Amino acid sequence: MLVTKQDILSLKKLSTTKDAVAIDTIPHTFKTDFQMFFFGKTFLKKDNILFAYPHDIKKWTRYMFNKYNG
Repeated sequence: MLVTKQDILSLKKLSTTKDAVAIDTIPHTFKTDFQMFFFGKTFLKKDNILFAYPHDIKKWTRYMFNKYNG
């Protein structure tokens, strides 16, 4: 998997969010990891757009940094 600097910056920004995050804003590079991590979790739907809760996004970004840091 090719991870760009922009992908890393996006994860960093997501790790400090206090608002619900639209699923469409997750970098394409991390979509598979995102889907596996969020399998069975609750999403919020507003105007036909799915959002993830900020607490779950923070957990996921920590998981991603730990997974790819080694």
